[in-house]
Amino acid sequence: MLAYAPNPSKAWAERFFLLTSPLWIAAVATVVLSGVLRGWGDLEYLLFCSACAAPAAIGPLLIRPRPDRGQPLSRTYWFRFNLWVAIVVAFGTYFGTAYFFDLMGMRYAFGASWTLQSNVVGRTGSMVPIFMYPLTQAYFVTYFALLVVADRTLRARLKPGPLGRVAIVFGLAYVIAFAETFFMGTDLMHDLFHYEKQDKMLAWGSFGYAAYFVVGLPMVRRLDEDGAQWSLARVVGEALATCMAIMVLLEVWAQAVGPL
Repeated sequence: MLAYAPNPSKAWAERFFLLTSPLWIAAVATVVLSGVLRGWGDLEYLLFCSACAAPAAIGPLLIRPRPDRGQPLSRTYWFRFNLWVAIVVAFGTYFGTAYFFDLMGMRYAFGASWTLQSNVVGRTGSMVPIFMYPLTQAYFVTYFALLVVADRTLRARLKPGPLGRVAIVFGLAYVIAFAETFFMGTDLMHDLFHYEKQDKMLAWGSFGYAAYFVVGLPMVRRLDEDGAQWSLARVVGEALATCMAIMVLLEVWAQAVGPL
């Protein structure tokens, strides 16, 4: 049994995010396996990726779950969780993608001209398609919801000490990073997206990518976890602090390992 949060609003959101995640996973698998995305332009990519993010981003607003009825939007867990994720996604896509281009050998070849990325960070000058922002929102809502539930479940079952709790965080972070790299770095996508050295990316690059989750999991799991409801200001502040810590860890990885 998975250990969901004692907070009813948070527990409902965790179940909702995990139950709706197969929707975007199935959608991505369909367009990749069919190859239909090779004929798309900017608008088609953006509409598709926005649709992938929509269940988590606006689904609860349409359903109006019982734990949140009568509450303003800013006091619902699902909204504040989405906000926290969106800030991390915006940082990671705008700034952090440069580490993947420059040090991890990631390459995009999508037929997209609508791009948004830092013109200062990064040496390769690679472009980040705008559609990656909503698509990454879909990914990261699933990843962080799964990580929080898995972390809580393992800590409840294993009752680890301080070192054990750290090991759980690092283990879960690496598994998520490795899994995405493995499943997305497929031959079916090679002409649109690939890593120049897939084996090294899986083995060593996954440690760099895991920086997002090594930092993000301990930060976001505290959101409304112990009864105290975070304000929007705290959500924003905590998310920005998370971004800064991720940047530091990416630099540590870059000095210790990269470029691959």
